[in-house]
Amino acid sequence: MSEAKDNKDGGHGDADLASELAYVRSLAEEGRNAPLVGGRFFLIWGAVIGFTALFIYVDYASAINLGLADSFAPWLVAIAAGWVLSFTVGRRAGAKPGALTIGNQTASSVWFAVGIFMTLFWFTLMVVHDNYTDAGMAPYFLFSLMFPVAFGLYGVAFFATATAARLGWLRYFSYLSWGVAIVSLFLLNSPQQLLVGGLGSLACAALPGLILMRREPSEII
Repeated sequence: MSEAKDNKDGGHGDADLASELAYVRSLAEEGRNAPLVGGRFFLIWGAVIGFTALFIYVDYASAINLGLADSFAPWLVAIAAGWVLSFTVGRRAGAKPGALTIGNQTASSVWFAVGIFMTLFWFTLMVVHDNYTDAGMAPYFLFSLMFPVAFGLYGVAFFATATAARLGWLRYFSYLSWGVAIVSLFLLNSPQQLLVGGLGSLACAALPGLILMRREPSEII
């Protein structure tokens, strides 16, 4: 009788263990498929860069020129605003459920790396932009490489993010980003590149940012 009781207790133990394993497995699945919580970063940078580029383009094209089109001031303000907003408003993303999943960690790392590189690239161009005038290159020509390089990196980052987070639809923004990068190459040193870059930033960064923010969890995954 004691042996039967032990077998009965053992059966309950196996059932409890199986239940625990199933629970842990479900948590792992939920964590792996947790929604991305970094949409606000896309929205911040897409809006800041997009509207700055459009503002400068309008300054170029308008009859009343404000004199800002040939100035670094708007871009300095945009870059500073982007980083300040990222470290203030953007940091709330770290408190969202699922922020520590591999998808979110990968997305955060790859986009942070893109931001660091593009910032360093821009400041480096401020130093070397007139180093090649002897070769016949206009002093500020190299700055027209910013949008092709940026959108090329956007495409790579979106592709990696889509794979890590299992969001196949993000790959369409990779293709769109690469398309904008190619078009920008045909508009080097042209005011129209600002128009393409501005609209491209809104479409390739701000738009997916809005979509992701609408899908973010509030309290539970």
